Amino acid sequence: MKTALITGDMGFIGRHLRHHLTSNGWAVFGFDFKEGHDIRRLDRCPLEYGDIDVCYHLAAQTNAQAGDAFLDADHNIMGTINVLQRFGNKVVFASSCAINYPVTPYAISKLAGEHYTRLYGGRIVRLCNIHGPGGHGVFEAFLEADTLRIAGSGTQSRTYAPVTRAVNALVYSTEPLHILWGEDLTVNQIADLWPDKPREFVPQSVNDLEVGVQVYDLPR
Repeated sequence: MKTALITGDMGFIGRHLRHHLTSNGWAVFGFDFKEGHDIRRLDRCPLEYGDIDVCYHLAAQTNAQAGDAFLDADHNIMGTINVLQRFGNKVVFASSCAINYPVTPYAISKLAGEHYTRLYGGRIVRLCNIHGPGGHGVFEAFLEADTLRIAGSGTQSRTYAPVTRAVNALVYSTEPLHILWGEDLTVNQIADLWPDKPREFVPQSVNDLEVGVQVYDLPR
């Protein structure tokens, strides 16, 4: 029986990952802020996980438009270093295609996480915008809303993929860097999936990039 630790196991992707692993006979341990476990204080927490086979590191400050650089660095850089110090090359780091535009605290912290993961010999899966049951992105928001609230003009383009594809990449990819592929869509194109719902255009966040987030490999 293989054994995994998932940091952030109570999050959207973490819950799907845990279900997939346990359904395939894995023993899975969780480490989540919602249960009082803090990756920034990993060295102070008694971890009785034994000799795990892999650590899927999903825990992070996940608001890509947040402007607090210190908070991002504290969670996403120092927290990631703590995980890498403990589990080394057993770590699979969930990165983000936002690193291709490192102009926000979140994107910069994820880019730093990739570099530290390489330093410790871990594996990187660079995710795009993930949607699916239990998600909290634009697909899920529009599905639940009576009125579609669209930031700015709605022409912002992002790359989207289903959560099942993300889970498969985390578990089965053996590449040092796996870039998850997806479909490029604007917010307006997603809104078109609900043609009968009225639209309301609201101000756009300063950290909401207008350009599409392309997926390409940075020089190692």
